[in-house]
Amino acid sequence: MIISIRQFFVFLILFSEFHNSYANELELKKYSTKDFLIKSIETGCMPKGMKVDPVGNFLYVAEMCGKIDPSTKKRVPSVSVFDLDKKTLSKTIITPIGEKHNGIYANTEVAFSIDKLWGLITRSEGDEQSEIFKNFGLLTVVNSDTQKIVKYIPLNGSGSKIIAARPFLNNDFNFQQIIYVANYFSDNISIIDITQLKENGNLDGSNHYLGLIKLHTNFGNPRSKNYLIAPRGIAFSKDGKFAFILASETGSLIIVDAVKHQQIAELAPINPLTAGRELNLRHIVISKNGETAYLSHMRGNAISRINLRLLNQKISQLQKLGLNITLPASLWDELLIPFKTSLGLKKVLVLEDYPKDHPNFPGKKWPYSHPNTIVLDPIKNRYLFVSHRTTTNSDDSKINPKIMGKIDIIDLVKDTIVISLTGGAQPTALDVTYDSNLLMSAGLINDRLYFYDFKKILTLYEAGLDADTPR
Repeated sequence: MIISIRQFFVFLILFSEFHNSYANELELKKYSTKDFLIKSIETGCMPKGMKVDPVGNFLYVAEMCGKIDPSTKKRVPSVSVFDLDKKTLSKTIITPIGEKHNGIYANTEVAFSIDKLWGLITRSEGDEQSEIFKNFGLLTVVNSDTQKIVKYIPLNGSGSKIIAARPFLNNDFNFQQIIYVANYFSDNISIIDITQLKENGNLDGSNHYLGLIKLHTNFGNPRSKNYLIAPRGIAFSKDGKFAFILASETGSLIIVDAVKHQQIAELAPINPLTAGRELNLRHIVISKNGETAYLSHMRGNAISRINLRLLNQKISQLQKLGLNITLPASLWDELLIPFKTSLGLKKVLVLEDYPKDHPNFPGKKWPYSHPNTIVLDPIKNRYLFVSHRTTTNSDDSKINPKIMGKIDIIDLVKDTIVISLTGGAQPTALDVTYDSNLLMSAGLINDRLYFYDFKKILTLYEAGLDADTPR
């Protein structure tokens, strides 16, 4: 067959585009963690949660068992503030002492208020030796501009961890700022109102505490006889009307009326036949448009996504029927949005593959990956970051400090893993900068903060996607 010169050049262009569409993805797979790890620095003891400040200049890291004060040689509860440009420690915020035994000395999570004025830091619990508000959790409020403590708010719960800020309600011209805090050990939610919070020299913020939402369940922990709920992840519907509370022990999803502050329904745990494995619910993030929620399943080594718009519709219909409604497990079959995998459509995405440069499981599958914290990229909501605690057995409380975890980056459009990065020991705290240039993770057990070059990863990966787009 004879072809013209024009046809020959068209062939070359098409071949080049075809080659490039795969070369970049294959090239990315040749890289290892060290190619994207910018820096690793020391943190305080047991970095548990982290959050980038509203401006994007600093990273707050809550450290569960604090730091040693160089002047007194005594351990103090701490939050480290890192300069994201220099990638160095900028400041240490000392908070009130919490419980001194079992390694829970102080702080667990960090979040920021809707109006961006206040940093919010949870202390898990207290004891008789606590400096302020003894015997329960505490919310320390920091001025996000000056980084100074302005208020201490009692939480009256135990095991205070995840913080969530309710979106402004429609037609609420008072712009009420409601904060929920999940109390892992006392099975309830603390309600905080910081609408009128002022920096006035008075550190007692008791008047901002509104009360507790007592959670209840019709389901037990499948691995024990205890009926503990252990609320973990919290997220609000986009309109602020509902809160979704993840019961990490039972695996059920608790729905709360976030206006009246009361539990209205519970969605039964996911049937193992639906997912192909036993799952719990750990953490939740919601897309910017409010239509999709992503869930991590620490028990089950997977993530899932659900149609939140459909769930909101179901809840609105059920509200007319009264309180404490139990939704059947069959509803998950309607809510779960399948992933397109090489094995066909799957209700959950299993994440048991480890990077080739992993020191413990190089290029292998491992059944105890224990995905924990999840974060969406703030610009496109296309990429999901997942930190995996990783243990040597099914009991995630048994920790081997020599076992490293991993961080998966997932393309939610193609339903593929872009890359897996080796993390620290029990990587838990996780966040990404607002420009999506930096990914940060911290090892809970080896007390180190890792800075990864997500911009470089994205440049390599999306070059292939661009070349793959028809012209």
